[in-house]
Amino acid sequence: MTALLADARLQAMLPVLLLTYCRVQSCLLAMPGFSLRILPVRLRVAIAMSMTPLLAEHAGLAPPIRTMTGLALLAGAEIVTGLILGGLVRLMALSLDIAAAAIAATTSLSQLVGGVNEFAPHPIGNLLSLAGLALLMALGMPALLCDLLRESLVLRPVGSWPQVAELLPTALGLIGRSFVVALVLAAPFILGGYLFQILTGMASKAMPALPMMLIAAPAAILLALVALTLLTPAILSGWARAVLDVMQSDLP
Repeated sequence: MTALLADARLQAMLPVLLLTYCRVQSCLLAMPGFSLRILPVRLRVAIAMSMTPLLAEHAGLAPPIRTMTGLALLAGAEIVTGLILGGLVRLMALSLDIAAAAIAATTSLSQLVGGVNEFAPHPIGNLLSLAGLALLMALGMPALLCDLLRESLVLRPVGSWPQVAELLPTALGLIGRSFVVALVLAAPFILGGYLFQILTGMASKAMPALPMMLIAAPAAILLALVALTLLTPAILSGWARAVLDVMQSDLP
């Protein structure tokens, strides 16, 4: 064991493996799907450790480490870089939550559709989130994640701090795109809800004695559930395509 630790090649490789692991693990902590609290911590660590040797080949040589403070600074740079990579992807992934909130606000489904909250009673919102994550995994998100990390290690060697001036326009652009995607996904429900309200108002004006609220509220919920059943595949496919496009073309 002592002879193994005295190997010069191993001593040169250990800092690279450690810094690569810091970037991979922090990226997984911010990446949609891998950051779910229902995943055990041991599983997240095992995934990151299994990816580290494969990606360390592209990391190059680590800067010379002479003190623990220097090692901590290098590890901090890698953690920040990984969090930024995962956070940028997460910005686009949040468009599904925004779309679910818009659908809930315009279709009288506020008690059923909500954002991602693993402990809140929002069955349809959680179902949309889990279905979207399953679709991302089926479409090759893990492979794209490995490719994204590999390219980041090639373009930004281990130990280098990310350039905020370069990443800020990308982050702002992703925020705008996320809201646009969310509104496009929720557009049928928003327009349908407004149209239903207009028709309900016209019917109430034409027949004032008719208890329109007792009729319109169940009808609105039923129509919203039917529309959600029919349009969910298109919503999830459009959202997954937008997230994967960001991973393929906009990052790192």
